[in-house]
Amino acid sequence: MRPDQATIWYRRMSAVYALGTWTLLGSLVFFGRKQSKPAEEKDASISEIIEPPKGFYVETIVTYKEDFVPITDKIINYLKSWTGGPGPES
Repeated sequence: MRPDQATIWYRRMSAVYALGTWTLLGSLVFFGRKQSKPAEEKDASISEIIEPPKGFYVETIVTYKEDFVPITDKIINYLKSWTGGPGPES
């Protein structure tokens, strides 16, 4: 690569990096100010959260298969089989 091409490439990458940095900082400032509320509004919202809406509920049903093994146990057993630890219990 010729020196003039390298200089052009360096300037372009610097501009892309600067644009990304300023975009990130700008979005942090924008969302940081957008989410902050005055103290009076915060007190009102807390009282609303404490009282659940009338007639509204959430029901969660978890159903497992008969021979269900969590993925974390599968990963741990796999790693143990490679490291010489006790493998999966049969």
